[in-house]
Amino acid sequence: MKVVELKDLKNIPVSFTLGSFDGFHKGHAVLLNRLKTAADLNGSGTLVISFYPHPRQVIDSEFNLKLLNDRDDKMSILTSFGVDYIHFIDFSKDFAATGFDEFYENNIFSVLKVKSIIIGENHGFGRNRKGNSALLDEICKKHFVELIKVEPVSYKNASISSTRIRNCVMEGNLPEANAMLGYEYSLKGIVEKGKGIGKKLGFSTANISLNCSEKVIPGSGVYLTKVVVEGTEYFGVSNCGRGPTTAGKDSPLLLETHIFDFDKDIYGKEIIVRFIEKIRTEQKFPSIGELKFAVEKDIRFAKFQINKYRGSE
Repeated sequence: MKVVELKDLKNIPVSFTLGSFDGFHKGHAVLLNRLKTAADLNGSGTLVISFYPHPRQVIDSEFNLKLLNDRDDKMSILTSFGVDYIHFIDFSKDFAATGFDEFYENNIFSVLKVKSIIIGENHGFGRNRKGNSALLDEICKKHFVELIKVEPVSYKNASISSTRIRNCVMEGNLPEANAMLGYEYSLKGIVEKGKGIGKKLGFSTANISLNCSEKVIPGSGVYLTKVVVEGTEYFGVSNCGRGPTTAGKDSPLLLETHIFDFDKDIYGKEIIVRFIEKIRTEQKFPSIGELKFAVEKDIRFAKFQINKYRGSE
């Protein structure tokens, strides 16, 4: 997949879909599969037009929107779907003031050879999202472009949405979030040196700072996780929070992961932590000894739960 400017595609027939694609979920997967089918039928390339930064981060800057997928996540997912091209619109307040008809006439049809446009039925675009699928249908007919509308995908009798998934992640309900995403929610970061408390307890941890994360942080607690280190995946148990037993309430927000069957030095390396399910909420224990007992219990339970995901150890 290539990151392109739209002008780079002026001589290439394309079919495209457009959206923020934050929290790329099963509904988006249906959209992309329909895009590929349309492109195969009309002999065009596949293009995704997305926004960076997220529109709400620009329009409602006082709202601290946390993302489900950062730019790297989005690129990786779209590549896995076989998308040919992606274009990121640099979303700004000036761009937000663009009318829907102005956007399509000046930014799309005057630049691209469009064969098909694929949208969700609740598609909204342009200034104040005043453009809708009916208005886009009129514009497409004017330019002899096929418009394909894809129905929302539901989970447990309600439409899947990024907001719904985001709430599940914040609540620590990762099985529900992952069911709607179609993959395991993840955080990544560079492993930092900690205070060595985990090692003293007999459970070395790979620590990632979450203070500057642009992604949604799962609710504080202990989780069964998968950890990707240099391309290899391991199971582990992770604490997401501030470590109240050994640190003060103003201590940094950390993701501390004990990786099973692993003893390599990975300080300074990037790891990916994929969340499977919550084991318990984070709590402050009266003593280090009770903390150690709780961690031992967490590890035993996590290893038992692994059986559901890979069979007996």
